Amino acid sequence: MAEDLHVKLYGLTDHDRWDRFVRESNNGTIFHEQQFLDYHPVGRFDFHHLIFEKDSNIFAVLPGQLRNGVFRSPAGASFGGFVTNDISFDTAEEIVNRFLEHAKTNGIKEIYLTPPLSVYFNVVTQNIEYALLHRGFDYHVHLYSSVVDLRRTHDMEHYDKKARNAVKKAQKSGIKVEIENDFDTFYPILIENKKKFNLAPTHTLEELKKIDQLLPGKLKLFLARHGEKVIGGSLIFICNDRTLIDFYIAQDYTYQELRTINLVLHEIIKWGHENGFIYFDIGVNQDTASSNPMDLNQPLVAFKYRMGARCVMRNTLYKRLS
Repeated sequence: MAEDLHVKLYGLTDHDRWDRFVRESNNGTIFHEQQFLDYHPVGRFDFHHLIFEKDSNIFAVLPGQLRNGVFRSPAGASFGGFVTNDISFDTAEEIVNRFLEHAKTNGIKEIYLTPPLSVYFNVVTQNIEYALLHRGFDYHVHLYSSVVDLRRTHDMEHYDKKARNAVKKAQKSGIKVEIENDFDTFYPILIENKKKFNLAPTHTLEELKKIDQLLPGKLKLFLARHGEKVIGGSLIFICNDRTLIDFYIAQDYTYQELRTINLVLHEIIKWGHENGFIYFDIGVNQDTASSNPMDLNQPLVAFKYRMGARCVMRNTLYKRLS
């Protein structure tokens, strides 16, 4: 197999087979699918997606962007890196070798790769990562993601006392949490929350609606209501058959003392377990005000820990080609 493996640049005629491969792969997520990347307007990114194949059979895909000699994966998504099946180390090494050959012949000078966390894998394997390190890649940055194991934590038993009391307080206050993709109502609350940290949402309101249309059923908005008023919520993406990710979480701080977010997370955890998911990725916890990308928002880490989340690192690998 190895001597016949070759690299080709993705074209529009590859759309369906690319996405089929990602969905059936060992570590693919919706962020690797062309159907997801299609929400970006033409020209926003200099996409340079690669297919590694033999005899028209795909062995790996690598979404990314090539701009000014720098290849980045992902581009316009949360996760990138190589998507494969459960492959041997020999195959992983050959894929990496072919990629580096492609990089040299296409004027690539720097490479950044951010693959999914291990909890997104069906079979946990680091063959590709080891092959990258073996070929001179190094770690560029590590981010701290908080992940709930839904097999262990799917009720309040594994929350600490403070979190259990917060959930009970929200329940007694009459807050109700339901899945309703009412982005128009949620988005203004999200905007106000982001302003507290001098940030803006990654997606516009129209982009969220477009993603929901492109990937029906893959976005779930958990809205919290106090009476008739929406006071918070969380938008999760169903990344693959095993893992959910919390992409946006926001609340009306007028009602903060009711502990809305604790109840929203509790309802997501319950829903995820009941629907057969294994992990719930609540997202990274970096201090956005710090110049050190590894500095943490410690209160946020502690809050998620009390809800049963534990650390799984999101790594970015880097290589400069001479």
